[in-house]
Amino acid sequence: MKRTLPLIGLAIVLLLLILPPIFGSRYTVLMVAQVLVAASFAMSYNMLLGHTGLLSFGHAVYFGAGVFTALYMTNGIGSGGLPLPLELVPLGAGLGGLIAALVLGPVSVKSGQIAFAMITLGIAELVAVAAMVFPSAFGGEQGISTDRMVDLTLTGLNYGRAENLYWLILVWACLAIAAMAYLTRTPLGRLANAVRDNQERVVFLGYSPFRIRYMQFCLSGAFAGVAGGLFALLFEISNSDIFGLRTSADVLIATYLGGTSFVFGPVLGAALVTLLESNLSRYTEAWLSYYGLLFVVIVLFAPKGIWSLFAAIPATIRRNGLGPTLLRGAYWFLMLLPGCLGGILVIEMSNHHANAFDPTEPLMLAGLPFDIFSAANWLLALALLAISAGMLWQTKRRQAARQIQAMTQEAHS
Repeated sequence: MKRTLPLIGLAIVLLLLILPPIFGSRYTVLMVAQVLVAASFAMSYNMLLGHTGLLSFGHAVYFGAGVFTALYMTNGIGSGGLPLPLELVPLGAGLGGLIAALVLGPVSVKSGQIAFAMITLGIAELVAVAAMVFPSAFGGEQGISTDRMVDLTLTGLNYGRAENLYWLILVWACLAIAAMAYLTRTPLGRLANAVRDNQERVVFLGYSPFRIRYMQFCLSGAFAGVAGGLFALLFEISNSDIFGLRTSADVLIATYLGGTSFVFGPVLGAALVTLLESNLSRYTEAWLSYYGLLFVVIVLFAPKGIWSLFAAIPATIRRNGLGPTLLRGAYWFLMLLPGCLGGILVIEMSNHHANAFDPTEPLMLAGLPFDIFSAANWLLALALLAISAGMLWQTKRRQAARQIQAMTQEAHS
């Protein structure tokens, strides 16, 4: 799998290059740009969680530092007070994130694991409160706004157009993601993995776990700042809420959903979370329920993340063949489909009953009316859930029986 990572990265870049010509709508271009920003942020977070074993509840601090650095830089370029081209704003934002990490890092990484998580949570809350207390610096609830349509650029492009801004975000996001992927193979990246897996052994080898965590923390903060700079250029406004727990929670969920053990797992998770938040809310008011349910399902049935499911496909094909693998995939699809449909019915009918202006009116799903006060509809939803649960239980039972039989045959042989 590691040998195919460059090919996977190249395929992703090629796909991103051809997306604007194929899907030329402004909405699609901006949506992909949001995915690139979220992917960069998630990759920076995984430098702590996946590669160093540090669970942070305050990574929004360094993302926010990059956001406000970029906003002030853009305003300075627009007013003529800062003689820098707009294309260098993400680099300055990365410097802002790095400075914040350099200052807050010694306190944060002094201890690992639970202590680190609690310290980062406390620092994040302090920064969020400080941002509200100083509205002159952070704009309070109204925030700080900017205008990316400046005269001083390297390319001469008008970045007020979504298509031109997309190329700028694509270049910086690809550079940041490639650099973070490369860092996982450097001696520092290997030592970070060693600190994650066995800190005592690292000490015996003569290295300082504190210094390794601190260097990883600073690099993670710098790349989070770059992502924040891209965010600022994309949305042109931000307020103190960017430092809040919601930002840190979103990147944690995205990283975990994609898979912390895989280089491009956070990229997949960030894309999924961004698309769900931006599109699912257009179709249902209960989108947060699906969001939370997806996280619970991944934790229970794919604890290594969604990327682990795709990573297991080549080995499964080599072991069982393409035909049986496709049949097995089709079986799992048919097994889970009734449960998904039943879950949708339960969530939508419950949400309609709790939040609809007139719950007695039929709920419309896929053009079909459902009376939420009809026992038959609730029995249908429960029956669909029971079908999937029963098939899943039978599958697990057969797998356990095959494992016991294999162990028995091995013992006799």
